[in-house]
Amino acid sequence: MKAAVAIALVAVAVVLVGCGRSDYGADVSFDDVTDTIALAGLDVCSTETTETLPPDAVEEKVYAVDDDCSDDDGRALVVATAYGSEDDRDAAARRFEVQSRPPASGAIWTFGPFTVRVSGDRDPDTVDALTDALDQREAR
Repeated sequence: MKAAVAIALVAVAVVLVGCGRSDYGADVSFDDVTDTIALAGLDVCSTETTETLPPDAVEEKVYAVDDDCSDDDGRALVVATAYGSEDDRDAAARRFEVQSRPPASGAIWTFGPFTVRVSGDRDPDTVDALTDALDQREAR
C-alpha cells in the first residue's frame, strides 16, 4: 500500500512540474503577442485597449483575430493582460482557470508578465493554431 501511495505522489509531482507558468521575467511585450498571432497564421482584425482593467492588471489589449478579416464569423478574441508582479499574474490565471467551466469557454496561458486568453466566436482550428504558436514561444 505504501508503494502505491509513493507512486501516486510521484505521478502527481510530475504532472505539477509540467503545468508550470511562463518565466515572468522573460522579455515579452504586446508586440510579442501580435507576433505570436502572426506565427499562428492569423491576422489582427482590430485592437482595443481596455479602459476598465481586471484586478491588479496594469494594461490590457484585446485583439480580434482570424485568418480572414473580411468576414466577422469565427473571429477569436485574444486578450493580453499585463501584470506588475508574478504573483498577480499567476493569481489572475488561476481565477480564470477556476471560472472557465466548461473548458470550452476559453483558454489561458502565461507569457512573460502577461496572461493571454482566447475566447469569442472562435473555431477549433484557430485555437489550435494559437496554442501551437504560444507553445513555440514558450507560453505556459
